[in-house]
Amino acid sequence: MTAAKRLLGFASAALLLALSSPRVAHAQMGGPSMGGGAGGRANNTPTQSGPVQNRTVGPRAGAANANDDEDTSTQVTQRPSEPLTAPPSDPLEVPPEVQNRIGTDAEITPPGPVGEKHRSYFPYYEERKGDYRFRFLPPLYLEYTRGLSTPHPAYGEPVIEDRQSLYALLFYQRRSQNEDMDVLFPLAWRVRDGENHAWVFGPVAHREAPGEHDNWLAPLFFEGERKDGGYFHSPLLLTTSHWSKEKAFELTALYFRDRRGTDVDWGVMPFYFRGDNGNIDGAHSTYTLVPPLFYFHKETEIDDAKLTVVGPVVLRSNPKRSVTDVAPFFFHIEGHPETGGVRESHTTLFPLFHYGFTDDEKHETLFAVPGYLRRTTTTTDTLLSPFASHASTRNGATQLYALGPVLPIIWSYRDKDIDQTTFAVLPLIYHSHSPLGTDWLTPLFGRFVNYGVSRTYWAFPSFVLSNDTHGWESDLFPIAFIGRSDKDTHAVLAPIFWDFASPKGRTTIAAPVYWRFADSTDDSITQVAGNTLYMQKRVAGGLDWQFHVLPFVSYGGVPRGHWWNFLFGLAGYSHDTDGTRTLRAFWIPIKLHGPDPTQAAKRSDHGADPAYHGAKF
Repeated sequence: MTAAKRLLGFASAALLLALSSPRVAHAQMGGPSMGGGAGGRANNTPTQSGPVQNRTVGPRAGAANANDDEDTSTQVTQRPSEPLTAPPSDPLEVPPEVQNRIGTDAEITPPGPVGEKHRSYFPYYEERKGDYRFRFLPPLYLEYTRGLSTPHPAYGEPVIEDRQSLYALLFYQRRSQNEDMDVLFPLAWRVRDGENHAWVFGPVAHREAPGEHDNWLAPLFFEGERKDGGYFHSPLLLTTSHWSKEKAFELTALYFRDRRGTDVDWGVMPFYFRGDNGNIDGAHSTYTLVPPLFYFHKETEIDDAKLTVVGPVVLRSNPKRSVTDVAPFFFHIEGHPETGGVRESHTTLFPLFHYGFTDDEKHETLFAVPGYLRRTTTTTDTLLSPFASHASTRNGATQLYALGPVLPIIWSYRDKDIDQTTFAVLPLIYHSHSPLGTDWLTPLFGRFVNYGVSRTYWAFPSFVLSNDTHGWESDLFPIAFIGRSDKDTHAVLAPIFWDFASPKGRTTIAAPVYWRFADSTDDSITQVAGNTLYMQKRVAGGLDWQFHVLPFVSYGGVPRGHWWNFLFGLAGYSHDTDGTRTLRAFWIPIKLHGPDPTQAAKRSDHGADPAYHGAKF
């Protein structure tokens, strides 16, 4: 509340005043202004002409020049044609939008007191100036008053008295034109803010204002009323509610009611739920839900639809059709041609029987029993059975015939539009022909041709030879695979030999004795053959390579250098690119010669990486 905020602010100010001296308090309340500013200008200060005057600008009349010998005939005049801006009528007025942003509660700031200040120190400290008075007897009494009567009012009559008092730091009182307050902190409060009256005594609170009121007995109940609604909350009764013209909500134990406009939902949880949108413009809808009975019903006026669910029974209807289902066995749909639907009927007794027809432009019928299906429309005719099947689509443009128990043995298909024919007597022969290619297959040999694109041959048991516009491939499943696709090649003889090559590198494996990995981007090679290892990589100035006969001998070379080791450093020698010579004896490196400055400079010019010299085992 605003009054509470002001009370806390006044109590804080009182504590500060109690700790400060009277002279400091006088300075905070505002005394006569000190010298300086516009009124304190020295007499010899140059003046400036007004904005609408055309006078010379110079020293004030009668003032002595800083140098009498200087020429003072030159005068500076102001241009009379400068644009003029009228001053605001009230320079101190604060626009409403600025008041809202700065968040102040005060609309008018009272002017400072005017007049001579008087002080007295017994029986309490008192300070008086114009309509202002301050009394202070710490810590028992503090009073601050504005609007006192004065013999010569400076701002006109009448002056409304505004008095604030604090007694023993517990009782606060204020009397003013718009606000009254009596507070015995923290037990009792009585506040008047304009036409808003409130009082609080412990857990009991009451407030009244034009068209509204509040009554609280915390924490038992909270009740209030406004011009367009109200609220009531009672934790003891498990009740909460609030209402207005736009919406309302009420919850009491298991009962709830929620209203938004004309849309109302209510129920007794979890037994019964009911909803009604209250629409009277042709879009009325309602629903009812009874979970214990597995019952749900919904009606919508805009499409005249109804839905009812009672356990496994589902009933749906609208002007075009009605649906009756008993899940998961019985399903029925019936059309209503007299109210805008089509003449149709569909009945399913799962999994034994289905029959349906739709008398529209397609004139569709469907009949199905275990092992038999027949579907017809104006453009298609389909029959499926374990012994004979037939399908015709697009008014006979495609024809399919299949004969055989369970799985087709004889297969015949023709598409007149694309001139494609397919014939098969399984497992003896399969043949297909179209303008795009020809395929035929027997148990021993097969040929598949896509004209101008690819050609594939198959021979028993599993040999495949194919070629297309990108390359070729020969496969003997599941052992050998050889082929090329553009610039990539592969050769596999499982599980012994693998070779994959591309412009970026090559991988060759002859398990388990030979492994080779090459990368063309940096000429790197890693090769393992038995107990030998060879590694190579391109560096600045040439190749860094090394060869190992594990675990005995290792040797290699770097640009302008070489090295060798016996038993990984039992004995060894290295001559690095920078000229460093190192001898190894019993795995201890002994430097024989430092780096060559000339070689180091060359390596620096060529950007060699001194950290990489290969792995010298």
